[in-house]
Amino acid sequence: MFTTERQDEMLEFINKNKSVTVEELVSEFFVSGATVRRDLAAMEKRGLIKRSHGGAMAFSSSAEESAFSVRENTNIAAKRTIAALAYKLVRNGDSVFLDSSTTTGFIIPLLNNLQYLSVTTIGIRNALLLSQTNNIKIYIAGGRIQNHSNSITGTDTIDYISRIHADITFVSCSGTDLAAGFTDADIEQSKLKRQMKKNSAKLAMLCDSAKFDKTFMCVDFGFDEIDYLVTDKTPPPAYAEKLKAANVKLITPENTSY
Repeated sequence: MFTTERQDEMLEFINKNKSVTVEELVSEFFVSGATVRRDLAAMEKRGLIKRSHGGAMAFSSSAEESAFSVRENTNIAAKRTIAALAYKLVRNGDSVFLDSSTTTGFIIPLLNNLQYLSVTTIGIRNALLLSQTNNIKIYIAGGRIQNHSNSITGTDTIDYISRIHADITFVSCSGTDLAAGFTDADIEQSKLKRQMKKNSAKLAMLCDSAKFDKTFMCVDFGFDEIDYLVTDKTPPPAYAEKLKAANVKLITPENTSY
């Protein structure tokens, strides 16, 4: 059996059983534990499953938190650091796009420090967070709500975004790689981010350091398509060189000159 075929059957098995162990997969597919672990790592990287201690779980499992809740409780310290740096790119009176990511959500409470903002989001959770702020006009795009997600997507959502102009857009990504750029596991999310960029004067990519050297299916942006990269740690030298060549402003705790 080819690797991709095995992984497809493995995914079906995991989704059917909701939660499985490495030993169960070894017995079911007649492969070694090392092979199973490699397959699970590859599947997690593609955003298909969530690995657990000794096995894996389906994102759709009713016994598990939603994919959004899992992300919401991952790398919290890094996300807070990024948010504290990123929100300083906003000025009084700005119009802002926020995607549905948990990272952009951490910016929202900080926006209370500013006045006369208009913020449009495609995230349900982010819209609720915005509703707790002052001095912000809040807009949420219409469209289809993705199951087990914080996101609103679809052609109606793209159409709504296309009728608004923003001074700055804040988005996150699933991974970044020197060759592939900034990538996502969801093609609908990728489409929306590109529409936001098209209708925005500036785009800030929020990417925590755990996402470097990871590649997912959908390309959001190349390095030359973003204006700012905000991250919690100074990236490896090769990334810094790539960003400099693309004229991207790198913002880290060590480099806060805006």
